[in-house]
Amino acid sequence: MRLNTALTKLAGLIAVAVVVAACTEDLDNSAGCPLLCSDQGGQIETVTLDPVVLDTTVSALTGLGTEASLFLATRGDTIDSRGVIRFDSIPARFQRSLTDTATTAITTVDSAFIRLRVDTVGGKIPGPVTIDAFDVDTPANDSLIAPVAELFRTDRLIASRTYAPTELKDTLIFPVPPAAILARRGGRLRVGLRLRAAGPVQLRILSMEGASSPTLLSFRVSSDTAVRPIVLLPFSRTPADQPAVAASLADYTLLVKGTPPGPAGSLNIGGLPASRVYLRFQIPAFIVDSADIIRASLLLTQRPNRGVSDSDTIFIVPHVSLAANAVTDVARAAQITAIAARDTLRLVPRDSGLKVIEVGTVVALWRSQDVKRTPRALVLISTREGQTPVEARFFSTEAAPALRPRLRISFSKRQSGGLP
Repeated sequence: MRLNTALTKLAGLIAVAVVVAACTEDLDNSAGCPLLCSDQGGQIETVTLDPVVLDTTVSALTGLGTEASLFLATRGDTIDSRGVIRFDSIPARFQRSLTDTATTAITTVDSAFIRLRVDTVGGKIPGPVTIDAFDVDTPANDSLIAPVAELFRTDRLIASRTYAPTELKDTLIFPVPPAAILARRGGRLRVGLRLRAAGPVQLRILSMEGASSPTLLSFRVSSDTAVRPIVLLPFSRTPADQPAVAASLADYTLLVKGTPPGPAGSLNIGGLPASRVYLRFQIPAFIVDSADIIRASLLLTQRPNRGVSDSDTIFIVPHVSLAANAVTDVARAAQITAIAARDTLRLVPRDSGLKVIEVGTVVALWRSQDVKRTPRALVLISTREGQTPVEARFFSTEAAPALRPRLRISFSKRQSGGLP
């Protein structure tokens, strides 16, 4: 209930912050928007602070199967990521028409295929790409990776299909042998997908959470064209006692080998498993509580990530933390957030040097936040969290003073009188 109240308050504050943000476009012109921002006729001061009292990299804690896409990648010694799609309701009988109440046993199957929705943005396609499909049905616990990964072997292979780069568009049709359907009548078909090519390869398959027209399994059970094909969406019956978790596990990314960890003491955003950065601030009260904030910029010094290519990019969005002081676990506090800044930082992870994220709306919101109850904190999150191995790295407060996170604030001591 406390979190819901905080979210309601934040929604109202963001609306106010839009007005504040409208006054921050031209710092060199004190005559700009004199009616809405009459305080800008006064002196504007700019200070650069070292206000970060806590910064750390934490796990994104995204639930298995909640990602918007399944990340398929085979990149040598760095990334091995696969996909699992569950069809736990293969029928044993069918109706010849919608009005026919009688059912007929399925004895034949043809024209079977899985339709996959592909997102190649950020993909690496070195040439022809082969998708291998394996039977990964196992009684093992749903959350365990090793028992499922072990089933990607020759004796469990269902089918393989090679695609030319020009075929990797919005939709892929992956043929399925009819015997694979017939053998699982009245049971379940759980398909594991693995990608391979002549070199490092990766692409994304849109998941049930990320596609308006998701993956489906289609097959015909009669030569009579009046009988419609059977079409099934991904569906999981397990874990039986947790329906919400089961719904997420209809399709999910199976991360066999993830991103190599960043240097000790660095702030890492993105990667697989996904990470985000939590920053807690202590800002002089006269700035946040009394002055009019004109602009606020978070200054971060990027560390180069040589484990990615020159073409890799990442987009980072600052979120405001809503977690109260009662939430002592920082990793958990980093999950209780809301977007409150308009700026998105685009980075090439191999780059280095000073990077700037505009956070003026967040600092303005902090004025009405009771610091005794809710710490002033930001959480930096990749816009494709859990969907890409690309990771951005920054120096933390443990680094030399010139490399640490800082906050540059432009403000006016003169209070706004508003419209006369």
